[in-house]
Parts: sequence; structure tokens; C-alpha cells
Amino acid sequence: MAPRLKPLLALLLLAASARPLGAWHWFEPAARRNQKGIEAFRKGDFALALEQFLSAKGLKPEEPRLKNNTAEALYQLKKYKEALDELSSVDAAKLGTARAAFHYNMGNVQYRLGQYPQALESYKSCLKLDPDDVPAKKNYELTLKKIQEQQQQQQQQPQQQQQDQAERQKQKYEAMMQFLNQNEKEQQQKRKHKAEPARNEKDW
Repeated sequence: MAPRLKPLLALLLLAASARPLGAWHWFEPAARRNQKGIEAFRKGDFALALEQFLSAKGLKPEEPRLKNNTAEALYQLKKYKEALDELSSVDAAKLGTARAAFHYNMGNVQYRLGQYPQALESYKSCLKLDPDDVPAKKNYELTLKKIQEQQQQQQQQPQQQQQDQAERQKQKYEAMMQFLNQNEKEQQQKRKHKAEPARNEKDW
């Protein structure tokens, strides 16, 4: 699958034919199960794909492509933390020409988890290996914009807090003045009643 065909924020599957490691060939059980997982994935049956990838991993637990594909199935099932754990256990150096796709996938998982600075670095690593990767460029720009938005929000937050505090102080002041004015009126009314002469009912 060519990198330019990767959809935004979707991971790239790695087939057994992509520079197999050691003696891993397409006719091996692990390779066949991996291929079945890819076929299920393409049909949208991500749960079955995950089952096949995990089954293949049981035969070759350290195979980085199987870890990558397992992470992809987890990603599609919205299990982003598990997908990140899976990708974090991959030795990218063993992926050969698939390293760019690995960093792209890592960036997408990190983005979904809100780890924007880490995602930015992953997209950067992808672009260093494949400068013409258009989806990676778009995701890099998207992530950079997200980081800038967060920074702006953080800068605006203290100012908003100060405004809120000033508004609360104003409300307290107005409430206190209202109380004092009301109290003054009551005191004036009491003094007025005391100053008035008592009425003598016989003075008529």
C-alpha cells in the first residue's frame, strides 16, 4: 500500500511480503494468519482481524509487523491506549522500509490520546524517512495547529481567571453596598420614629 493512499488518522497495515524478517515466508502459519487478519480488516471486521493478528503473534510474538497490525485493529476498535502499548513495544529499526509507516501510525495513536507534542515528533520522524508522504504532512499541520490552539487557551486562561475574579469582587461589593444602604434606611426610619412626639389621646 503506497503511503499516499493512507487516509488521515488511519493506520497502515503491514503485510508479510514487506521485507520478511528471518525465515518468515508467506506460506508460514503466522504469515497466513496475518493475511487473514488483513482480509478481515479490509472487510471492516476489526474484531476478527484482531483475533487473527493475535493468533499470528502467538507464533511470532516479537515480529514487529504483527505488533503493528495488532495495534491497527485495536485502533479501529477505539482501544487507543492498548494500541499505543502495542506500538511502543515495536523495535522500529527492524521494520526496514516500513519505518515511515510505523511512525505515521504511532503519531495517529498519540493524536487520538491527546498527546499532541509526541504525535508531532512521530509525524516528523515519518517525514524524515518519506518527505513526500502527503497524509503525514497534513497530520503534522493538523497536530501543530492543535498545539497552537492549546497554547493560546493556556495564555487566555489566566486572563479569564482574572476577569472572573474581578467580576466576583464586583458582585460582592454591590451586595455589600446594597446591604449597607438598606441598613441605613432602617436606622433612619427608627430614628424618625423616636423623634416623633408621643400622641396623647386626651389632646382633642
